Amino acid sequence: MNEPLPADRWQQIKRLLADALEQPADLRQAYVADQAGDDAELLAELNALLAAAEPSRSLLDEPPAELALDALEAIDEQNTRPWLGRRLGAFRLVSLIAQGGMGQVYLGERADGQYEQQVAVKLMRQSLFDPAQVERFKAERQILASLDHPNLAKVLDGGITEEGLPYFVMERVVGAPIDEYARRHQLDVPARLALFRTVCAVVHYAHQKGVVHRDLKPANILVTEQGVVKLVDFGIAKRVDEPAAEATATRLRVMTLSYASPEQVRGEPVTPASDVYSLGVVLYRLLTESSPYPGDATQSDFTLSQAICDTEPTPPSDVASLPWAARQRLRGDLDAVVMMALRKQASHRYASVEQLSDDLFRHLEGLPVQARRGAWSYRASRFVVRHRAAMGAAVVANLALVLGLSLAAYEGIEARRQKERAEAHFASVRALANMLVFDVHRAIEQLPGSTPARQLIVKNALTYLERLSAEARDDAQLKVELATGYRQIGDIQGGPFGSNLGDPKGARASYERGLALLDPLLAEPLPPTTAAAVSAEIARTARMLAAVLASQGDSKAARAQAEHGVEVTRRRLAVDPTDQTAARNLATLMGVLAQIHLFAGDEAAFKPTIEEAIRLLEQQHRLTPDDVSIGGNLASMYGMRAQQLQQVPGMPETAQAALADLKRSAEVLETLLKAHPDATIVKANLAVVHDHTGYALRELDRIDEAVAAYQRAVAVLQPMVEKDPDNVMLRIDYGTFNGELSNALVEAGRAAPAVEASRLALEAFDRVPEEARSNVVTLRDHGMTHLFMADALQLRAKSAGSPSAARADRAEACRHLRRSDELLQSHRRQFTDNSAGLPDLKDRLADCP
Repeated sequence: MNEPLPADRWQQIKRLLADALEQPADLRQAYVADQAGDDAELLAELNALLAAAEPSRSLLDEPPAELALDALEAIDEQNTRPWLGRRLGAFRLVSLIAQGGMGQVYLGERADGQYEQQVAVKLMRQSLFDPAQVERFKAERQILASLDHPNLAKVLDGGITEEGLPYFVMERVVGAPIDEYARRHQLDVPARLALFRTVCAVVHYAHQKGVVHRDLKPANILVTEQGVVKLVDFGIAKRVDEPAAEATATRLRVMTLSYASPEQVRGEPVTPASDVYSLGVVLYRLLTESSPYPGDATQSDFTLSQAICDTEPTPPSDVASLPWAARQRLRGDLDAVVMMALRKQASHRYASVEQLSDDLFRHLEGLPVQARRGAWSYRASRFVVRHRAAMGAAVVANLALVLGLSLAAYEGIEARRQKERAEAHFASVRALANMLVFDVHRAIEQLPGSTPARQLIVKNALTYLERLSAEARDDAQLKVELATGYRQIGDIQGGPFGSNLGDPKGARASYERGLALLDPLLAEPLPPTTAAAVSAEIARTARMLAAVLASQGDSKAARAQAEHGVEVTRRRLAVDPTDQTAARNLATLMGVLAQIHLFAGDEAAFKPTIEEAIRLLEQQHRLTPDDVSIGGNLASMYGMRAQQLQQVPGMPETAQAALADLKRSAEVLETLLKAHPDATIVKANLAVVHDHTGYALRELDRIDEAVAAYQRAVAVLQPMVEKDPDNVMLRIDYGTFNGELSNALVEAGRAAPAVEASRLALEAFDRVPEEARSNVVTLRDHGMTHLFMADALQLRAKSAGSPSAARADRAEACRHLRRSDELLQSHRRQFTDNSAGLPDLKDRLADCP
């Protein structure tokens, strides 16, 4: 086997090879002979590489950058140590997935035994190891780490290999390129546009963060089998404020020519407008399954570059290979949208990707698209540019006159058309809002991993609801629909009783919007069915708003909202005692009111309220034993009564009573799981029951059983968190329960697993959005978890194998003690009424250096 080349020698060969390939074909041999001089070995290496890179087509067909890269890849195989089986951080490299200009992507699997996980590991090519390329690779890693979007592959970890090569670990995305996915699933045009608008949303997000992708193409836009879009490969992305790339960058693949913008081809500064153009090419392919450039233009990179810069694409509806019906579907709006995205001058394209997406939305809604305004004048200006030698001043003047008259007529037609469409559009938006918020969300809300899809529902549904709110006027039924929509959006944003996106402020705003629409209707004479609907929606929304306010520590406002809902519902039952919807609402409202009393420490109000809530919910549960909402609420009430019993430590009889309630709760939830095995909220509630059971068992000094109960709680949540990593509720519970498991393990004298459980807990809290991490419950649990880690480290220090290891553990324990104190002090300042029982760490901190 050949010995690896020394690093400096390899760098010299790379530089000379790339320079040689930049020369005309007939001058390359002379060039390398001149550069090699008397170095026969160097000359032989270069000649061999030139021969290996010799193209079967002409120089114009294969650009030097691609030839150089192919040659470098051949040498990588010889000079790079085998990576398969190597371990990088917590992951072992299993197989090569793909390779590109900057690096190689491997399938990795977790190798530390904590849990099973597959990832993608991107490793920089050893052949590109020089300071400039290392910085470029690190820049990609930093860009990805700075972006957090459900349709972007997330960065999980990163580091440097023993050889000094940077790498980073990403979420593994298994999917097909967007055009292939659309073709394989035979998607119709609206479905293709819906996928494409998701791409627009994530690209616009990147632009808002100051990042231009620069390599948008179907291969970098993957769609999973579940239909989730993932944008990948930011290898040549740049920040808008980043200085121009160095000249040597052209020796790497800095663009995919068939998707590049004219300014990329010309080497001009690249802005977000370049991504708009590339998306235009992607959209063209999605709609026509062909290139926007003539067939003969794609025969070589030279002719393709000319076409990109100078040749107007054929409108999608004129693609001859499409069936007549498909061409008719594209003619008009979609032609205009695509052609505007593909305009040669960046200033004449859409001003942003968001505007491109909005025009597609307008098309789907039957509204006039902005692209058709001014499209004629744009085409005319391009015609003048192409034929300016044959165009005299008189022709230009006449053309301008004709265009002016035509545009004026066109605007008049569009105005009439828009007026005629207004009523139909309002009805269609209303129907679409109902379908999106009610049908689509209801279909996916219990599915594991549905959080990214629910984020999209929030964004789009709020747009619909805001438009409809402006038109509601005196339509009471529409106001009920809107309020229901706002409540369901609030549930997704930050509803405390289910999986949510960690946005309690957004949830509160949505609930308040709903009540603002409904409360004035209480004073109006309404038809009986409408009055019942208003009462029911006020009850549901008031319950959710009260719970959010309670989680934010505002017990007074929370109690007022819950009592408002109770009052409205009791009035409804007085009118119609047979109203089962009102009976259900009263039962769940009493449960929230009991929780508010519990948070506020009002034991006198809590006991009668919880007993009434349980009585009402047991009645409803007997009527509908498989109902997830009623059963889940009943299980929560049993758990809440047990939680209140556990607030008096050292009382075996209350701990036994708590265990009895927790057993009832578990029985209800396990019955529900048989009927609804995929119900996320039922599984999450069962984990809570196991956690509370652990606490009760500790009160009875049954520590080993308590540890097992905490482990069951964590085991229920772990696969759910892995499947739905953006679910804030699950992640908070996972952090809290691991922390409590750690504390129980310390009590059992098991130091190593206690440290590991605390580590997992703190990692979970670190990935929770700040807004969700600062509510009354989570802030306390986060602070206590740092304290549990300190206890675990102190225990491990006692049995450390060396004095230095013991000192390190004690020092780390002090760091966690200080962080715990910061969080708990913050809790005391923000939530004075809810901070009773928090530990005072002053004496322990005094022992820390």
